[in-house]
Amino acid sequence: MGTQPTLDDATTDQPRVREDRRQRAVESLGLTEPDRNPRLDRITRIARALFGVMMSSVTVIDRDRALYMGRAGFDDAESGRGDTPCKLVTDTGEVITTDDARLDPRFADIRPFVENGLAFYIGHPLTDASGNVVGSFCLIDKEPRTLSPREMQEFTDLAAWAQEELLAEAEAVRARDTQQALLPERPLVTDEVRVEGVCIPSLGVGGDYYDHGVVGRLVHVAIGDVMGKGTAAAILGAATRAAARTIVPSITDEVSLGAAVDRIERAMTGDLQRTNAFVTYFHATIDLDTGRLAYVDAGAGLSILVRADGTAEQLTGTGLPIGILPQPHTAQTTTLYPGDRLVLVSDGVLDVLDDEIVWPDELAGYTREAADIHALVERIRSLSAERVPLDDVTVVVAEYRP
Repeated sequence: MGTQPTLDDATTDQPRVREDRRQRAVESLGLTEPDRNPRLDRITRIARALFGVMMSSVTVIDRDRALYMGRAGFDDAESGRGDTPCKLVTDTGEVITTDDARLDPRFADIRPFVENGLAFYIGHPLTDASGNVVGSFCLIDKEPRTLSPREMQEFTDLAAWAQEELLAEAEAVRARDTQQALLPERPLVTDEVRVEGVCIPSLGVGGDYYDHGVVGRLVHVAIGDVMGKGTAAAILGAATRAAARTIVPSITDEVSLGAAVDRIERAMTGDLQRTNAFVTYFHATIDLDTGRLAYVDAGAGLSILVRADGTAEQLTGTGLPIGILPQPHTAQTTTLYPGDRLVLVSDGVLDVLDDEIVWPDELAGYTREAADIHALVERIRSLSAERVPLDDVTVVVAEYRP
């Protein structure tokens, strides 16, 4: 017969269970790399100046490592877990302080404190939404000291600020990674068509997206832009993408393309009206057998077709953005010839061009100069890095080469 666990066994397991939960919280927040955060650095600089201490840090404990996500007074990105008293904070979940660490047995095995004669430490636990302690906000100094009640309140306020920034940054990174994962993983290449794009949010996440794929003998290329930016726009952008992907299998010609965009509008209008938002949307299909291009422009108005001979034309439609006033959408058509390039952009691209009035000419010039569509996409990416656009920047390019 096996033995039953006793109360003593459960008590013994509690620190291990707490540590397992704490580590899972660190990993779920993505706090496993020593990525320096400028906002956390700012908090530690303020703390160092306000309290007149030698060092301050925002420390995350990841298994046997201490990661200094924000720091002032030292440059180390990480250390061993045993080399920081912040381990005492994450182990206990309590504020840990000492007037003089040189006389405190809890600090006797913390090598940097012993070797450098450090005396003062105070660390405040930083927790996730479920109360798991993921790290510590701390002050360190060579001189013994005790914080007054007023100083303790200021320290607690800074710790709350550090916790908010730490969790916000972790959430933003996860959202950004998730949104990027929803974009096409690689360029689309067939014997007749190549498609490539890039989406650059102005914030951590944004309301732009693009998509492409092949169904039967039709290549689909789409771009959407939700009014606004940030997390709210990203949520609506993801919903628009889901609605658009649902209708793609039903598209067989230009008539069904218009009807399909009508279905996207019916699916999205309620949500968009409740959130006072709208979406500009452009969806094109390319028939691989004939080169016939069909497209619906729902309020986008930012697409050009650059022919192989260098001539360019702007592709415009009469449709309103999705979510404003539901109406039937009618596809327009033209024919692609070998070497023609279809370029779709969001309005954030206007921020990186020299003149938003004659933008088609400038964009057509970049398209002609590009050796291939990858070079054009990278040119827009480079301009975005140089000119810091105020809105999300998205470009997707399709080249017809049968």
